[in-house]
Amino acid sequence: MEPLLAVRAVAKHFELPHGSLLKAVDGVSFTVQKGETVGVVGESGCGKSTLGKTLLRLYEPTAGAALLNGTDIFKLGASELKLARRKMQMIFQDPFSSLNPRRSAASIIEQPLVIHAMGTQRERQERVDDLMHEVGLDIRYRDRYPHQFSGGQRQRVGIARALALNPELVICDEAVSALDVSVQAQVINLLLDLQQQHGLTYVFIAHDLSVVEFISDRILVMYLGRVVEDAPKRELVSKRLHPYTQALFLASPVMDPDLRGKKATVSGDLPSPINPPSGCHFHPRCPHATAKCKEIYPERKEISPGHFTSCHLY
Repeated sequence: MEPLLAVRAVAKHFELPHGSLLKAVDGVSFTVQKGETVGVVGESGCGKSTLGKTLLRLYEPTAGAALLNGTDIFKLGASELKLARRKMQMIFQDPFSSLNPRRSAASIIEQPLVIHAMGTQRERQERVDDLMHEVGLDIRYRDRYPHQFSGGQRQRVGIARALALNPELVICDEAVSALDVSVQAQVINLLLDLQQQHGLTYVFIAHDLSVVEFISDRILVMYLGRVVEDAPKRELVSKRLHPYTQALFLASPVMDPDLRGKKATVSGDLPSPINPPSGCHFHPRCPHATAKCKEIYPERKEISPGHFTSCHLY
């Protein structure tokens, strides 16, 4: 079956004032099937959010292709891209700065409909009321401004805005990381309900492994702009192949002391994407690194059905 989204060798490099390049995303490839949730995890600075914004062309890509229903988003002109954006939307990390403080909740949710000239004013108002109801907001709050909502309520406004155009693909960029734990659970359950009701497809970017494990069907592990492991959720959780994936899961806190295992064996900080290490980018921190790791970047290999990794150990 043809995937809804096919990402092929996507790169996003930022040119710095002194002439060097910051390789935020460097050759990422994966596919997303319709109705699927693909989680993207990794340390801060690994390129997760840049990848999401590049796929929607909020950042212009440096290289690669992103095919939505077979159409390369990166090759579309301005008018074609505007039409394509009806099918793909984003839920942003910060539920305050991503909302215009001078607009009411109803105006924020209605804005995509106005931009795309969809419906009459009355139809748009009815659509706004329906969306507020769907995301759990009282329509009596339609004239309130962002500062009059709690963080969870503001994020619900952002979710309603993202759904206004009936998109097929929604990129959730750290959509719950700024919320309290109890509110996170409410918003995640809301996203799952909306996915079931509308057949949505998610790319869910987060650094909280427990959240990604709960909501995702497949998980991509990113390190320094590249995907080092990609597998179905249960396969990845039970059989972590790449040393970085192993360390990432071991570093996640466990509340039950009886379930606590050994600590992560990785030391040091994430290298700079301006001057990444040669060979495998993870080798300076990897306990299993060999001379080959320092010289050659490992190819992506399918170790078991649907389970890919880039590591010389396999």
